[in-house]
Order: sequence, then C-alpha cells, then structure tokens
Amino acid sequence: MEMNQNSVQEQPAQQIVTDTLSERATDQQSSPAENTPRYNRGEADVIVNYLTKEGLFDPEYILLFGSLAGGTMHSEAKCYDLLLVVRNQTDYNWLQAKRDLRYKLPFQWREITYTNLYVCPWNYVQAHYTPFLYYAHRQGVLLYCKDSFYFRRPKRPCNFEEAYCDAKSYFDTFKPLADLSINLAQAGSPKYPNEIRWAAFMTAKAAILYYKMLYYVYHNEPFDHDDPLILHERMRTLSTELMLLFDDTHAARNTTLACLKSFARKTFEERKFMLHPFELKEHMARIVRMGEIVTKYCEKRLELYKPMREE
Repeated sequence: MEMNQNSVQEQPAQQIVTDTLSERATDQQSSPAENTPRYNRGEADVIVNYLTKEGLFDPEYILLFGSLAGGTMHSEAKCYDLLLVVRNQTDYNWLQAKRDLRYKLPFQWREITYTNLYVCPWNYVQAHYTPFLYYAHRQGVLLYCKDSFYFRRPKRPCNFEEAYCDAKSYFDTFKPLADLSINLAQAGSPKYPNEIRWAAFMTAKAAILYYKMLYYVYHNEPFDHDDPLILHERMRTLSTELMLLFDDTHAARNTTLACLKSFARKTFEERKFMLHPFELKEHMARIVRMGEIVTKYCEKRLELYKPMREE
C-alpha cells in the first residue's frame, strides 16, 4: 500500500474535519460520504474524541469505511465501521474499547447504535494489502489523522485474484468440515449420555468453524480466538440475520453461544456431563441455520471479488 509519512516532528494529534479534507494534498481524496453523509458527524466526532483522548489509543489515523462512508458494504447493520491504525502496541484491545465506549456513550444516546472497531498496527497495514484494507483506505472517510502523519489513498488496487483464490480455498476446505461436524452431531437424535456429550462437542466445534470461515473470507486472515461469544461480537454486524439468530434480548433469552462455549470445555472435563435432549436439539437447530447464513454471506463476498479480479 503506497503510503508515506512526513518527516516533520511529531505534534499533538488533532481531529480532521471531513468538510476540509479537500483542502489537503491531492492524494487525500475525499469520500462521497463527505458531501452526502450517511452518518451523524457530531456523533462520529464524539466517538473519535473518546478513542483518541481518553488514553485508550494513540492512532496515526482513523477511517470510517463501509456503507456509512458511501463505499463497499462491510457491516450489513447500520454501524460505524472504524479502522484505527496504531504505531505501537495498545493497552486495550477492540473488545475492551467497545465495552468502555458502551459505558460512556450508551446506546440510548446514539443515533447509530453499533460500532465495529478494527485496531491494526501500522506495520501490518504496510505488509498486508488485502481487499478489507484496500476498501477501507480507498473509500473510507478520514475522521482523524495526526499532524505528523501524511495519509495517502492507495494508487493501485490490491491483488483480488490472489485474495479470491485464498479466501475460496479456505471456504472450500472448512465448509465441508463444519457441515460434517453439525451433521455428525445430529446423527441418530442423541438421547444417551455418551451421544449427548459427543453431539454437544461437535455442535460447538461447528459453530466455531463457521465463524472462523466467515472472518477469513472477509479479512483474508484467520481469527485468533475460539470463544463463540467473542467470535459473534467480532462479526455480528456483518449480518443482521446472525444478530437475530444469536443476540440476547429482554424479550427472548438466547443462551446458545454461552452454552456452546461451556460445551467445548465441559464435554472434556466433566465426567458426568449431561444435557437435556430438547435443549441440545434447540442449539443444534440454530447452528444449522447459522451454517446457511454464513455460507450465503461468504459466497456473496466472494462474488464481490470476481469482477475486481479482471482489473
């Protein structure tokens, strides 16, 4: 990715107002969303100020990307998809920052409820030119940038041919394995303790595989966690159907992901592990539906890469 840095001495970070982006160098092209914003600029400013001035992060720049930036859709839910590029290791990760932001800026105070944070080291951005990073840098709205950093739009597209083949290979490898896992879990309608233990374990593994497959297709890299709750939190906004399937609400208690997390551990550690067959059947039915949703969104993302491969 063709970006460079000014040699000027580092100065305190300052917010870049989107209206004045066009006054900067030609390389810092403005996004279409700056003229016809699809988001609340004041609300975005509050979020950016929180992320940069509360001591959580010291980013070089912050980009709003996806549909709110008028670019290629990332989250299907209306969401602030934010890419924070940092120079040094941070004290907090994306999940902790999201939780803290929710405490300080509750959902009921926001016009747009969801925030999806991606914290990337600068050296990673330099070394990995993936479609995810290309879309964010090419189409995103620059919400914040240090005076000492010279942000530049990429001048060439990424290698969509390579990205497509890589993501398609991962999808073709692990989708059959995830499907097999849930099919084995359902085989014979488990009723006896050993069958239930096996079925619970395979159901949990199928859910983890589906989520990891979805992440890889969108980002061209593996996700480094096996907790179903964290996997869902990372990817829930990509599909509103996943949110409807797994999000816990005041109206309907949904414990499937929390139960799957415990199944992955307890089926090994607890000799007398037991679960009511009806409860297990309910969890398995949700994972079957999850597989259908994830497959649909992975295929949709791969289709997005196809026309770009020829450019």
